[in-house]
Amino acid sequence: IDEVFIGSCMTNVGHFRAAGKVLDANPTENLPTRLWISPPTKMDEAKLTEEGYYATYAQAGARTEMPGCSLCMGNQARIAKGSTAVSTSTRNFPNRLGDNTDVFLVSAELAAVTATTGALPTPEEYLEGVKTLQGQETEVYDYLQFDQQGVPEN
Repeated sequence: IDEVFIGSCMTNVGHFRAAGKVLDANPTENLPTRLWISPPTKMDEAKLTEEGYYATYAQAGARTEMPGCSLCMGNQARIAKGSTAVSTSTRNFPNRLGDNTDVFLVSAELAAVTATTGALPTPEEYLEGVKTLQGQETEVYDYLQFDQQGVPEN
């Protein structure tokens, strides 16, 4: 796997927390993949920044895109021509993320494990990679309640 994209309108803050915890618990120095992070909204970005996840992404060398479509639509950025990627987006039709690319659709947790290994893991490797999430599900997957959020600053 050459590139990993975690983002799309179908992801939520919990997916990015989970990916951050997986990255934090696994070796991220010199990732064998190019990692892209793009939360769906500015509120998600603000919350993830406040909680320190953007520091984790930076430490892993991730390319953080502005919140929104990014690679999912392939109109703000594209992955390298001819590369193979995993993506949390909802579609993988030809040329969606880049020219002559192969894209596997995965969860954020699987994307984070794949980013650290450079390959789709075996079931055993996956379970080892995500074990840090065990017992933290309530905290990690706590969704933002948009009606209770303030308006983010620009």
